[in-house]
Formats: sequence, C-alpha cells, structure tokens
Amino acid sequence: MTEYYEERRGRGHGGCGFVLTLILVLLVIGGVLFFTTNLFAGYKNKVLENFYPQKYSEYVSKYSAEFGVDEALVYSVIRCESGFREEVESQAGAIGLMQLMPETFSWLQMHKDGEETYSASDLLNPEINIEYGTYYLSWLIQKYGVENTAVAAYNAGVTNVDSWLSDPAYSSNSKTLSSIPYHETKEYVDKVENTKKMYKEIYYSAKS
Repeated sequence: MTEYYEERRGRGHGGCGFVLTLILVLLVIGGVLFFTTNLFAGYKNKVLENFYPQKYSEYVSKYSAEFGVDEALVYSVIRCESGFREEVESQAGAIGLMQLMPETFSWLQMHKDGEETYSASDLLNPEINIEYGTYYLSWLIQKYGVENTAVAAYNAGVTNVDSWLSDPAYSSNSKTLSSIPYHETKEYVDKVENTKKMYKEIYYSAKS
C-alpha cells in the first residue's frame, strides 16, 4: 500500500511539473508573438506607451520646436534623468525632470535671457525645467554638431568632453568620440540613444 502511494505521489509531481513547463512555454511563445508580430499591435503599443510615456507633452512640443531639438531626444533625456519625476534631486544637486545643476541653470539664463530671473527652486517647475533643459541640449548640439557628443557633454560636462575630443585616444577628428573614458557616461549615452529609438518607433515612425 505504501509503495502504491509513493508511486502515485511521484506521478502527481511529474504531472504538475509537466503542466508548469507547458504554461511557461506558452507564456514565452505568447510573449514572442506579442512583441514580434502585429497580432496584438494595439495592446503592444499600450504596454510600450506605459514604459515610454509622453508626459508634459505640451512643454516638450513647445520648446523642442522653439529650440530645434528632436522631441524624441527630449523625452529620452527626461526618462533617463528623472523617470518623469519632477521633484527629484540628485546627491550631486541636480534638480527636476532634466536634472539641471543650479550653476548650469544660472549660466543658461544669462546666455539665453541676458539676466538671471529664476532661482534653483524654480527648477522644480516642469515647464521651466524643460525649457532650459531643452535649450541646453540645443546649445550642446550646436556646439559639437554630433548628437551623441552633445549627450555625453550633458552627462559629463563640457570641460570633460572638450578634453576627450582633443585627445587622439578618444577622438580621431575632434568631433566624434570613438570611446568614452567614463563608464557612467558611456552607459548614459547608450541608454539615451536606445530610449530615443524606442520613442521614435512608438510615436514617430508613422510620421517619418
């Protein structure tokens, strides 16, 4: 009787294992179909839009148009810098959606407006943060002429990037960075680029 019970119990576990394996396989197949085919295009886009939102779109559209910066790049920087949390302040002191440093904010006001009318606390205002963050991206892109180089400077600072561009170990033409010595900055540039591609695919591919 005991042997019969043990045999039945063993078979029971085997059956459960088979069912769990089958469920896992079906989930994997379903996931592959979900993301690689058009069978669930509407649902897929909704899922992706949750991961790559277009919050503060009125400000992003307004200032990306005003300063000539790709909307997808602005959204990408906001997502990578703050995850769209307007109240975030880093340990280094960077503030708000686009994580601007107070001293950078002061310089941007003088360069753009000729006077400093806002304080650092105003960077918690989404519109002000996006306005000056987008203006800074525009200035960096104009300065370097290469978007990835500008994004590297957004993260590591102009002084560092200028130094790298003048070093043949990191740049062969003083414009494009063949390598980035700061691991954090390299990861940041890759992340912004990949995030921008996702925004392009989700929201802008039909327009282009």
